[in-house]
Parts: sequence; structure tokens; C-alpha cells
Amino acid sequence: MLRCLLRIPVLFCLAFLIAAPVAAQIYSYRDAQGRLHITDRPIERKGFKLVDTYVPKDRKKKEPSGTELRNAQTPSRKGDKYVLSKAQINGLVVPIARSMKVDPALVIAVIEVESGRDARALSSKGAMGLMQLIPETAERFGVKNPWNVRENVRGGISYLQYLLSYFEGDVDLVLAAYNAGENAVDRHGGIPPYRETRRYVQKVRKLYKRTELPYTNRARTKSVLASGKGVATAG
Repeated sequence: MLRCLLRIPVLFCLAFLIAAPVAAQIYSYRDAQGRLHITDRPIERKGFKLVDTYVPKDRKKKEPSGTELRNAQTPSRKGDKYVLSKAQINGLVVPIARSMKVDPALVIAVIEVESGRDARALSSKGAMGLMQLIPETAERFGVKNPWNVRENVRGGISYLQYLLSYFEGDVDLVLAAYNAGENAVDRHGGIPPYRETRRYVQKVRKLYKRTELPYTNRARTKSVLASGKGVATAG
């Protein structure tokens, strides 16, 4: 009887996979007790950790495909993560950042803290990829596929470019807004009193020391916290 009971979860999982539509995307999660959950929809509740994702061939463009990852100079495989080397990140970030007049070193520091250079990083809040774009930010900056590493990086740099303009080059405010949103920074009159945001700013600042940066005129309006002392650049 005990053997039969132990087989039930396995049989259920197999039955689910067999019965699932061919085009369905399958997610595997483990809960806080270590139990495996298989579903065709993401689980965003606290305590559930994504273990693996099965993507049918006709759906792969919504997840980072092998081709997309090779386009980022072939990331190394560590466990079930796709982690780019520092040289690969440099090769990916520098041309895009320079073309958008954003300091590449700032972008690289943000990537290091946001995702640890893992191109498949997915947070419990749905933030995706190297620069951890949430769906709303991806849509706001024209990113159609956040799992495409180049689109992801370009979208994240676009957001940094906007924030640098909005806060007139104040790096601390830019970082706080990248984590918590510019409205939260304005509302609290500076770095919000959120433990996560304060720790995030500290972590990035350990890797990036500059406190003021030149900025473009990307933002049509400026933050109420903008000092007016920053240096705007063309573009």
C-alpha cells in the first residue's frame, strides 16, 4: 500500500505532462518543504522556487534560446544557469551603452547586482534576464522579448538613460529608482526607506564609485529632486 502511495505523485506528474497541450509551456517549482510542483502557469507566491522550464519548439522565442545565448558570445553553463563571463558582458554592454551615452561601467555594475550575469535569472516578482526587467518596464522601453539578451540589455540601458536624465545625473537616485521606481524616490524625497532598495544601492555603489554622471535630455520632465547642477550632453 505504501509503495502505491509513493507512486501517486510521479504518476500524477506524468499524467499531467501527457495530458498537457503540445504547445503548453511547463514550469517546475519546489516549495518551502521541498515538494515538486508542475504547472502550465508561473507560480508567483512566496516560497516557490523555479527549478526548470520546458518550452516547446514553437514557443522558444519567448525564452532565451541557444541561438540568442550564442549571440551573447556563448555563456558558460553552471548548473541550470546561463552565466556570462565578465568578458562576454563587456562585449555585450559596451557598444550599446556607448551608443546611448551611458557609462558602460554603471551598466555592468547593475547587471552584476541584479542578476549575477545570469541570462535566465527570474525573480519572484517576474523580473527577467540580465537587467531584471519587469514586464511593465520592458513594455515601457519597447522590449518585445525580455529573454533576448540584447533586447534585455538595451531595454535596461534605456531605463538607466531615462533615469539619468530625470535625476540629472545623480547616481544614487538613479539606482534607487531602478530598484523601486522613480515615483517612490520622488515621494520619499530621496532613496526610499525600503531595506531592499537601500541594500541594492549600497551593493552597486561598492562596484561603481562615481556619484554624478553626464546625461542626455531623454526625460521631458525632471524630478523634483533634480539639482539643476548636472551636465547635459547632446543626444
